[in-house]
Amino acid sequence: MNRPLFFIGLVCILLVVNLAAQAPTVTIKCSNVTVAGAEETDTYAINDKNVIAGDYIDSAGVQHGMILKGKTVTKFDGPSGSTEIAAYGINKAGLVVGWYDNSAGIPTSFAYAKGNFSPVAFPGAAYTEANGVNDNGWIVGQFEDTALVFHGFYWNTSTYTQVDIPGASWTTVWAINDSNVMTAYDLNTSTGYPIDGYIYNGTTWTKMDPPGAVNGTAIHGINAAGDLDFTIFDSSDNRHGVLYQAKTQTYTQFDATKNGTNTTRADGINDKDTMVGRYSPASGSPANQGFKCTAK
Repeated sequence: MNRPLFFIGLVCILLVVNLAAQAPTVTIKCSNVTVAGAEETDTYAINDKNVIAGDYIDSAGVQHGMILKGKTVTKFDGPSGSTEIAAYGINKAGLVVGWYDNSAGIPTSFAYAKGNFSPVAFPGAAYTEANGVNDNGWIVGQFEDTALVFHGFYWNTSTYTQVDIPGASWTTVWAINDSNVMTAYDLNTSTGYPIDGYIYNGTTWTKMDPPGAVNGTAIHGINAAGDLDFTIFDSSDNRHGVLYQAKTQTYTQFDATKNGTNTTRADGINDKDTMVGRYSPASGSPANQGFKCTAK
């Protein structure tokens, strides 16, 4: 299953399209992130120490959770019988959050650090998916209730709180910064595509849809400055990454590589505007390729 390393691959400097009127030009420089010998690598989050979290699929087709620090890959796996493990969030202390499918195929969330797992489970939920964590230890994600409705949530280290975008039938909360501002998006349950992106400070919802997001916005990472990265779907349902820089209110659309044009998914961002995510190579092999991008 393709979900959300040592870096290899040709670095490409992409000419990006600046989408904000009279805004400064921004250049995005990207490189592949790959685990040696892996069939596929997915990168979902990056902290302020440039440690990356995600997953990789080995030569036997088995998926493992992954933490990449420099050139060192730390592999971790769920309990016996579990599959499809991945890390979707990481904080400065190295705490990662994510989820795996248990032996019954039910998504099961965790927080993981130094070889130890702790459960993340919204009370009464059918199942929980943890997507992000900040340096305060707050965790965000989504859960399915017993009526099969999806809601977002956050955990403030003591209490779980349900989060719903007003009027939405499906809410996903993806990331949270150290000011406890969250990113979220709603989903069209008929098409499976995201609809609009939002930021949420615990009381107020602010819609954030980049120009060019004709067929949907999945808002993902948020950093201390309020900078964001998105995955948008254009009028042809092609996928692109977008960086939003709050200071200049600049949106910059990018593709992670010329070989993966129209398939870029931007997932995580740190305080230096270094982003990670994945794209689908034009050859179709591997199905997904992790990347790391920096903004200049």
